[in-house]
Amino acid sequence: MKIVILDEHPLEDGRVGRHIKYLLRNNNEVFRLHFSIFAPELKQGRFSHYGERGFRINPPSPDMRVLNYLVFNTMYFLPSLFAPGIEEALEEMAVDRTAPTVLHVHDPCLLKVAIMMKRQFFKDARIVYDRHEFYELFSRRGQLPIPTRDRYYETVAEGEIAGVAHASLGRRGGLESLFSGADHTHIPNFPLPDTYDDAHILAKIRSFNGDSVIRVLYVGSLSPLDRDIRLLLKVASGVLGSTAQATFFIGGPSSGHDEELQQMMAPLQAEYGSRFRFNLGFIPRDQARQLAENCHVGLHFIKPETAYWVKGSPNKVFEYLRCGAIPIIRASIEFSDEISPCSLLFDRDTPEEEIVLAVTELLSDPDRCRRMMEDALSLSSKFSFEVVGRNYLNLYERIRNSHPRPDH
Repeated sequence: MKIVILDEHPLEDGRVGRHIKYLLRNNNEVFRLHFSIFAPELKQGRFSHYGERGFRINPPSPDMRVLNYLVFNTMYFLPSLFAPGIEEALEEMAVDRTAPTVLHVHDPCLLKVAIMMKRQFFKDARIVYDRHEFYELFSRRGQLPIPTRDRYYETVAEGEIAGVAHASLGRRGGLESLFSGADHTHIPNFPLPDTYDDAHILAKIRSFNGDSVIRVLYVGSLSPLDRDIRLLLKVASGVLGSTAQATFFIGGPSSGHDEELQQMMAPLQAEYGSRFRFNLGFIPRDQARQLAENCHVGLHFIKPETAYWVKGSPNKVFEYLRCGAIPIIRASIEFSDEISPCSLLFDRDTPEEEIVLAVTELLSDPDRCRRMMEDALSLSSKFSFEVVGRNYLNLYERIRNSHPRPDH
C-alpha cells in the first residue's frame, strides 16, 4: 500500500517524523507532500528527510509570514487552484496513482486538498486524518467546546474522512463523538526508543550525586497564550537561587512574542549568567534530543487560565522519561497515574509557591533524584512508539477492507 503524507508542520516535527520512520521500517512506500510554511526559504522541489520520497511546495514569500498563511489557508476553500502544482509534485515523486493509496493528512487545513486529490488524481484512495491536538477551546467555567477555524475545517471535511488517528483521547476519553463515520485509533506521542543514546543516559544517572551539575530543561512552544512562562521563570529563579550546581535551559518558538519573552528572561540571565540560557526559535531535532539526554529534570507547564486546558499527550513528557529525566508537570496529561511515581505532578489550582518549593526540595535530595531518574527510564519502555505505531498499520488495513464511501 502506498502512503502519501500531507503536512505543513515544521520539517522535523516529532509526530510526523516518527510516523514516516515507522512506516519506512515496516516496508511501506512513503511519499511526503510538504507545504513549507515554517521554512519558506528552503528550495522547492524534491527532497528526502528520512528516506521517503518528498516534494516541498513553498509559500509565495520567503519572509511575509501573514501572506504565506493567508495563501496556504486559501487551499482549504479553493484547493483546485493548487491542483496543477500538486499534480506536478505527484509526477516528480513518481506516485502510481492507479494503486491503492492512503492520503494521510497531518493538518486540518489540508483536508480539502486531500479530498481534491482523491477525486482528481487517484483511482483508489482513502483519507486518514492525524489529529495532533484539539481544535476546540473550553472555558474554565463551562463544559461546552468553542469551535475554532481548524475545527471548522474538520467539520466541513468530515464526510470524506475514512480514518482518524488521535494523539490524545481528550477530556471525556471518547473517540466516537467526532468524525462519526470514520474508523478511529489512538496513537499517543511516544518516542521511538532506538533514537536515543542508552549508554550516555545510563552514565548520566549512575554518576549523579550531590556534586553533580543539575540540568533543568524546557524545550517546546514558548507562546505565552497557553504556556506558563511566568511559572517557568519562577521555578528557574528558585532553583538557581537555592542550588548552586543547577543550570537552566529554555528554548523554542515564541509565536511572535520574542521581544516580550526577552524582557522576561533578561533579569535571570543578568543575575545567573551562563547558568541560565534561553533560545527563542525552533530547536533542531538532534539538538533537542541531546538536550533531553543530558538533562536531569524536564518541565511542562500549561497556564491555568488558558482555554486550552485539555488532557493531552505531550511529546516532551515521554521524551523526558526515555532520557531518564524527572518530569515536572502542571498540565492535564494522559497516563498521569502511571508516571506519578517518577514525576512531580501539579493540578490547575496548585499555588505557584508550592510548585517552586516542591522542585527546590527535590533537587536538594540527590538520592531521591537518582531514584526517580532510574524509575523514569525503567518506566519509559511502556511508552514506546513501537507499542502504538502498529495502530497506524491496523487502521490502514481496516479502512482498505471497508466499503469505500461514495464521492460527494
